[in-house]
Amino acid sequence: MIKRLSLAIGLSLIFYCSQAQFDTSFIKNNIRHCADSLAYAFKAKDWRIFTRYTYPALVGSLGGSGEFSTYISNIFSQIPDTAWKKYEAGKILQVIKTGGDYQAIIELKTIIEWQGNRITSTSHLIGESWDGGMFWTFFDSQGDVRAAKLIKPDLNEELIIPAREETKEPLSKPAKNR
Repeated sequence: MIKRLSLAIGLSLIFYCSQAQFDTSFIKNNIRHCADSLAYAFKAKDWRIFTRYTYPALVGSLGGSGEFSTYISNIFSQIPDTAWKKYEAGKILQVIKTGGDYQAIIELKTIIEWQGNRITSTSHLIGESWDGGMFWTFFDSQGDVRAAKLIKPDLNEELIIPAREETKEPLSKPAKNR
């Protein structure tokens, strides 16, 4: 009798833990898919799709989808397409379930070669899903909790936003004087 009870409890725990693992894997897969779509839209300069994956309150603060798309287009039109060497999602660092949503931190890795310099950076996007982790929208945290809370006042306190990492180096080394 004790063996059967132990077996039943053990199997219940295995099923419970495997379901929790599945949910995390499923949610992380969706975060990755949406972040990759955001990055692809950025590289393709498809500002309509980029706006779809951008945090709605941020889009709204700039006047809505059309105005946001125009704003983003104007900012990035000054940088030639050939300057962008990398713009892609990195590791998913954290996923937290809150009362009404999921929130996440994901790396954004960029390399840009422009004006004689190579700038390599890792910034951290904050993601949010209101539908159980199916669809995600993002905004750049700027590596600063206070700046992130200006965009999303109900940001979960448990999220740990790493500092932005950036290196800048000249594309060619200066010639030595003889």
